[in-house]
Amino acid sequence: MIRSRLKWYVLFAGITLLLCWVFVGQYGIFGSKVDWISQHSVIPDYFRQQFYETGSLFPEFAMNLGGGQNIYNFAYYGLYNPVILLSYALPFVKMGDYVMAASIISLIAAVCLLYEWLDKRGFQRSVCVAVTMLYLLASPMIFHSYSQVMFVNYMPFLCMAFLGVDAYFEKRRCGLYIAGVFLMIMSSFYFSIGGMLSLVIYGMHRYFEAKRFVFRTFFKDGIRFLMPMLSAVLLGGLLLVPAAMALGGGRGGKESMSLASLLMPQAPIYRFVYTPYGMGLTTIAITMLITSLTYKRTSERVLSYGCALVFAIPMFAYLLNGGLYIRDKVFIPFLPLICYMMAVYLKKLGNREISFIKGIAPYLITILLLYLGRGQEEYEGYWQFVMADGILMAVLFVFYYYKDRRLPSVLILIPSLAFLILFNGVFHKISRQIEDGDFYQKVTDSKIAREIEEIQKDDPGFYRIEQAGDEEENAADLNRIHSMEQNVSSIYSSAYNTAYDEFRKKTYQVEQPYRNSLMQSVSRNPLYRSFMGVRYVIGDQAPLGYELVKSSEGVKIYRNTKVSPVAYATNRYISRKEYDKLTFPYNQMALTEYAVVEQGVGEQEVKEAGQMAGGAKEKDFAIPELKRECLKIKKNASGYHIEADKAVTIKVPISGPEEGDNILFLQFKVNNGQPNKDVAIWLEGVRNKLSSREHVYYNGNTTFTYTVELAQGQQDASLKLGKGVYDITDITCYGMSWDEEAGKNLYQSVFEADKKRTKGNRIAGTIQAKEDEYFITTIPYDKNFDVTVDGKKTRARKVNTAFLGFPISEGQHQIEIVYHAPGAGFGKFLSLLGAFMAAALVITSRIFLK
Repeated sequence: MIRSRLKWYVLFAGITLLLCWVFVGQYGIFGSKVDWISQHSVIPDYFRQQFYETGSLFPEFAMNLGGGQNIYNFAYYGLYNPVILLSYALPFVKMGDYVMAASIISLIAAVCLLYEWLDKRGFQRSVCVAVTMLYLLASPMIFHSYSQVMFVNYMPFLCMAFLGVDAYFEKRRCGLYIAGVFLMIMSSFYFSIGGMLSLVIYGMHRYFEAKRFVFRTFFKDGIRFLMPMLSAVLLGGLLLVPAAMALGGGRGGKESMSLASLLMPQAPIYRFVYTPYGMGLTTIAITMLITSLTYKRTSERVLSYGCALVFAIPMFAYLLNGGLYIRDKVFIPFLPLICYMMAVYLKKLGNREISFIKGIAPYLITILLLYLGRGQEEYEGYWQFVMADGILMAVLFVFYYYKDRRLPSVLILIPSLAFLILFNGVFHKISRQIEDGDFYQKVTDSKIAREIEEIQKDDPGFYRIEQAGDEEENAADLNRIHSMEQNVSSIYSSAYNTAYDEFRKKTYQVEQPYRNSLMQSVSRNPLYRSFMGVRYVIGDQAPLGYELVKSSEGVKIYRNTKVSPVAYATNRYISRKEYDKLTFPYNQMALTEYAVVEQGVGEQEVKEAGQMAGGAKEKDFAIPELKRECLKIKKNASGYHIEADKAVTIKVPISGPEEGDNILFLQFKVNNGQPNKDVAIWLEGVRNKLSSREHVYYNGNTTFTYTVELAQGQQDASLKLGKGVYDITDITCYGMSWDEEAGKNLYQSVFEADKKRTKGNRIAGTIQAKEDEYFITTIPYDKNFDVTVDGKKTRARKVNTAFLGFPISEGQHQIEIVYHAPGAGFGKFLSLLGAFMAAALVITSRIFLK
C-alpha cells in the first residue's frame, strides 16, 4: 500500500516539476516581477539577516526599511512562516533561490497531500488522480507559487488540516488537525481565515455523515470540534496579535460598501473560472456546485449550501478580506474543498445517482450564467473562450450519459484538464510576470553587500545607503537590504507607518513613479535625499552634491557628507502651524533650514512663513504647441491638452533662469481623459504616474510634483509625455540655487550611534548638545517608542510632521530609543496559553482512545 502511494507521489512530483518548467522555467526564473522580486523574496531575507545580527526569533522593529517601521508591518511576508524559518539554518543559500525551491517543494507537497486525502476518503483511484491534476492545474497554484507566494504557500498545511479533521471524526484524535491549522496560520494568516471557514464547512459535512441534527447535541459537538482550531489560533497569537495591531495602524486600499450591497446575492463568474486571483478552475466547477444543490443527503447538502452561501453573499468576501474590499483571492483557500466536492460529483456520476435532467440542467444554467456575466471585470476579455468550455462540457455530458454506461466518470474532466493546460500555457507567457534570470542575478549580486560593509568600516556613522537605477531596478529594490549596515527610505508593504506615508505623499509631495500607491520608491529629489540622510548612493550616475568615492566590480558608490544626519539636535525650528502655511516648493525648502515642532518657541517663530525659505524664483514653463502624427499639444485657458499615441520627449524652455540655478521645481495637475488607463510624464528622467481608476491600488496621484537637478547654465528641460489623452493644468514652476552648506546651521549637534548596542529594536548612542535644543530624527514617529535620556524616560514627540523627536537640554547625553511592537507581549502569552490548551486536547484525546 505504501509502495503504491509512493509511486503516485513520485509521479505527481515529476508532473509538477515538468509543468513548472513548461509554464515558467523556460522563460525565466521561478519568480515574478514586482511583488516576488521586491517583497516575497527580499523581506524574508531581511528577517533572516536581522536574526543573524540579534540572535532573536522575536524581532519588533525594522530600522532598515521605510525609514524605520514596526516589523509586523511586514509580518504578512513570512515573519514566522515555518518554511522561511528553516532557511535560517542555511546562511550560504541566497534567499531568492531558497524561496523558489521551497515554493516548488510546497506545491508538490500540497498536490500529494490532496491525493492522500481523497484516497483515504475512499474515492476510486482514477477519480483521485484526475481531481488531483485538476487541483495542480488550477490557475492560482503554479502562478502564485512564483508570484504572490502567500496566496498558496499554506496549501500543504490546509490539506494536512483536512486530513486532521478526518482523523478527528474517525479516531477522535486532534493532533494533526491542530498542527495543520497552526502551520497554515503561521504561513499565511490572511488566507488562513478562509482556510478555517472551509474546514468548518467540511467538519459539518463529516459530522452529518454520522449523526442527525439535534440542536443541543450539535451545539455541544460543534464547540468541541472548534476547540482544537481555537488552540491553534491561540498558538499563533505571537504573530496574530501584533500583526493585527500593525494592520490597524495603517493599511491601504479600503473601499466603502453599503450593507444592502453586501447582502445582495451575486453570481460572480470570475470567482470560479481560470483567473489566478480566484479559484481558477473551469466551468465544470460552477456546474458541479449547481448540481450539488440537488443532493438529498444532509451531509452533502451542508457542503453545497454552505459553499454556495459563502460564494454568493458579498458579505463573506468583504469579511474574509478584512473589511477592506471585495477581492476574489480570498476564495483560493476553498480550492481543496471544491476539489473534494468534484470527487463526490464524479463518484455520483459513476454510480448513476444523477438523472439526465438533474445532470444536464446545471450545464445549461452554467451556460446561461456565463453569457449573462460576460461583462464582469476581466472576464469580458475571454468570455468566448469560457463559453466554448461550458458548451463543450454540456455536449460531453450528453455523450457520456447516453454512449456507454461503462465509461469512467473521469472522462468528464479530460476537457477541463486540457482547457487548463491551454490556458496556463498561454497565460504565464503573455502575462509577462516571469522575472528574467540575468536581471535577478544583477539585483541580488553579493558584491553589493560586500561594498556596503566596506563603506561602514571606513565610515561608521548613522546614515542611509540607497541604490538608484531605472524604474525597474528601483521597483526590485524597494525592500532590498543587502547588509544590516544599509538603511533605506523606500518601502513596499500592504501595512505601513501612516504618518510617514502621508509625509511622503501629501506633506513633502515626493514623486510617485509607480501605479501602485503602496510602492514608495527611493526618491530622486535631491532635497529629500538630503533630508532623509542618504549619505551614499549606489548607481550609475552621480546625483547632485555627490562625488564618486569607489568603483569596483561594476559597482559605483557616490558620497555626500553634507546631508542630514539620521539624528541630530538643533535650536532652529518653527511651529507646525507656520509650516502648514507653506506651499510648494517652500514646503520642501523649509526643511533644509529648519526643523518643525508642534509648538515652536525659537527665534524663527516670529518670521513670516513665506520668508522662512527664500531663494526660489518663479519661472515660466511654457510647453510648445505641437501637431504631429503621434503627438498633439494644444494650449488652452487652464493649461495644455495632450493627445499622445506613444511616449514622446520634447524640450521645454525655462524662461529667465538665474545664473547658478541647480534645482528646478515643477508641479501641475493631471486630468486623465481615459481614466481606465495609466498616465505617465517624465521630467529630466524623473517619472510621475497616475494609475488607472480600475487598478486595485489606485494611487490617486493627480498632482505631479518634481524636484530635479539642473546642469550649470541649462536653459531647457526634457519633458517626456506618456501615451494617453489628458490635460495638464495649474502649472507651478520655480528655480533656485541650492547650497547644502546651509544645512550646517541646522545640524548643530550630531548623534553618535553606538554600533554595538544599536541593533534590533534599540538605538543607542551619545550627543553633545550645545544648548537647550530639540533632538530630531528621520525615523517615522510611532507612539510605541520608549525614549530615555541619561536613564530618565522622556516623552517622544512628533517632529517634522511625521518623525520622532524630543526636547533635550545643553550638555552631553546618553540617548536610548527602544521600540516595543504593540501586542507582542500579549501575543506571546496567548501562544503559551494555546500550547497548554493544545497539549491538553491531544492528551485527553489519547486517553479517550484508551
